[in-house]
Amino acid sequence: MNQTPKIIPVEGVSNRLKTFVIILTVLTLFAFVALFTKLASKPTLPKKNESAVQAFELNQPLSDEYQAVGTRLMNSGLKEQAIDQFIHVWEMQKVGSAQRAKAAHTVGRLYADLNNCQEALVWLFRAETSESDLLLSPLIDTCLAKVRSSHSGQ
Repeated sequence: MNQTPKIIPVEGVSNRLKTFVIILTVLTLFAFVALFTKLASKPTLPKKNESAVQAFELNQPLSDEYQAVGTRLMNSGLKEQAIDQFIHVWEMQKVGSAQRAKAAHTVGRLYADLNNCQEALVWLFRAETSESDLLLSPLIDTCLAKVRSSHSGQ
């Protein structure tokens, strides 16, 4: 029986394997350093409130444009077209803001001028629910009286 003797490494692992493991370890280390550097330099995401404020600030010039166009249409006697513009203003404003209440009041007043008190009341009540200094009760009372008299006359 001619058996070849088994070669048992005396020094441990071969130099080629050691070199491969060291290179792989260095590459892994560089990859982790690159990952942590990328994570550390990544800008933080804005919080929910900050993004809402940024969106509001971006919409403000557009809201101002709708306001200006609505005012010109109203002064030109084009009340129905002005209503559309002021509704856009109302939609773009922050809930509870004075600008939102003023836009709702303007829409309500325009509907009242068009003798559509039912729709006017919707908008006047919206303006009333906002914290504003607008004097709404005389116009609301007038529209309520017209609506009640039209219902009692039917």
